[in-house]
Amino acid sequence: MRFPRSLAPVALLLALAGCQEADVGQKCAFDLPGIDEGNVAADYLETGRAECENLVCIKSPPPPAGSKVKNNPYCSKPCVSNSDCAEGQTGLQCRAVVLDPTFINSLPADVRKLYLGDIQFSNYCAAPLPQ
Repeated sequence: MRFPRSLAPVALLLALAGCQEADVGQKCAFDLPGIDEGNVAADYLETGRAECENLVCIKSPPPPAGSKVKNNPYCSKPCVSNSDCAEGQTGLQCRAVVLDPTFINSLPADVRKLYLGDIQFSNYCAAPLPQ
């Protein structure tokens, strides 16, 4: 079977996309001293991380025993449900990490940009919290 020349680049891109794994759950690092090394009591989120496809790196409290989470800190992304996080492979769940979306949307745009940067979401793929 022959592909028309105009479809060859599209077919190549689709084949490559099928071979690449998402970076959600992959290891990342923080610029804040001490955050990478020890356990934390709350979630820390850092945007602008080039090693993460979605530019978001999260450090969470230690997940519960038996969790599939392999890295902490890890690359993350905004989500709507656990399936967005490939929960079966990463152990990450879709949960609130940042501020309540109602609060975020109630802030004037200039204040939101000043204090939250580009954060527009409150649910991210994150390690489950200990019970």
